[in-house]
Amino acid sequence: MKNYLTGFLFFLLFISQNGYPVEEFNAGLIRGLWIVRHDITTKSKIDSLLDLSRKCNITDLFIQIRGRGDAFYNSRYEAKSELLIDANFDPLGYILTHTQNDSFRIHGWLNVFYVWSKDTLPKDENHIVNKKKHWLAQPNSRSRWLSNYPYFVQKSNVEGLYVSPLHPEVQQHFLDIIDDILNNYNLHGIHLDYIRYPDQSYDFNPDIVKGFQNRYILNPKQFTNNPEVFAQKFSIPGYEIFYHYWRKYLMDGLSDFVKKISVQIDLNHPGILLSAAVKPDLIAAHWQYYQDWDRWLREDWLDFAIPMNYAEEPILFRERINQYIDKLPHLKYAIGISLYNQSVEEALRRIEIVQTLSDVGFVLFSYRQLKYQFLIQQFLKNYKAIKD
Repeated sequence: MKNYLTGFLFFLLFISQNGYPVEEFNAGLIRGLWIVRHDITTKSKIDSLLDLSRKCNITDLFIQIRGRGDAFYNSRYEAKSELLIDANFDPLGYILTHTQNDSFRIHGWLNVFYVWSKDTLPKDENHIVNKKKHWLAQPNSRSRWLSNYPYFVQKSNVEGLYVSPLHPEVQQHFLDIIDDILNNYNLHGIHLDYIRYPDQSYDFNPDIVKGFQNRYILNPKQFTNNPEVFAQKFSIPGYEIFYHYWRKYLMDGLSDFVKKISVQIDLNHPGILLSAAVKPDLIAAHWQYYQDWDRWLREDWLDFAIPMNYAEEPILFRERINQYIDKLPHLKYAIGISLYNQSVEEALRRIEIVQTLSDVGFVLFSYRQLKYQFLIQQFLKNYKAIKD
């Protein structure tokens, strides 16, 4: 018994000294704010956002430190962002130095697979897009899609260039990035964004196609490029079976990677929270983006998720929340609310809807809009008193 008590006291001392929370995290208490990378490029911008966050009783800041395969911190693996005028400036380090006496949690927001969006390719020859072209996720197209950039991407209605979610080198690179950040910065959490495929027309990266073919014999292009021909040869049920196998292969492979991230953080950085911004509709998330995020919660690979419930229609906003209440584990999610695509009054109504729910938090997108929306600021300044 003495050895047990000694070990337990040592554990409590360890987590206290390292800033890890002793109590179980409750996502229902989050009053969060997403901070986009453009707002952390200078000290004065950071000072302003921290000041407003304090006044608005923000509990959690999700700060974008990896935007497009680049870094807003001192990275061993990726170059500083082209957005930073001073390449020696460390935005994340500055933020952490100036929040030591604050009560809010700082989460490093990382865009996982989305690596480029501008109309011209990166200037830096060491950027992933230039140096690791074989890592890029590929659409099911016979056209020379990358040489036609950005026309092809714009035509296909995806955001930009992604790396392949299932490529082993891509996964290891991202795992190295997480370790690098958590070894050098005292964060409360890692926040994953774009932890998904561009859409259901991806990923036909040759290495991913080969992996599927090794398991199921057939090349997926045989039944995706010419469904009618394939169905005539193998029957309609045959087509449906193989197409389902292909989609599950992509979905389950992505889930396995989320598990890898979770296991690595738990092993190397105990106490660090792992969260993700996810597609708001569960069915679309599963079958359009292969993002099985409710499973990630059930399996405890994520500490919490933030479905981006940016619906402009109030009815759809509420329907999605009802879906979460019915389908998701209790205290494992907060609602993402947009400020950019609706009036201040509509945004306030959404915050108030979430406020009426039992143990459901919210995260606002984003600071860039909040700093000009004074009615919402005033509501947040009074929010703590209302909850107490």
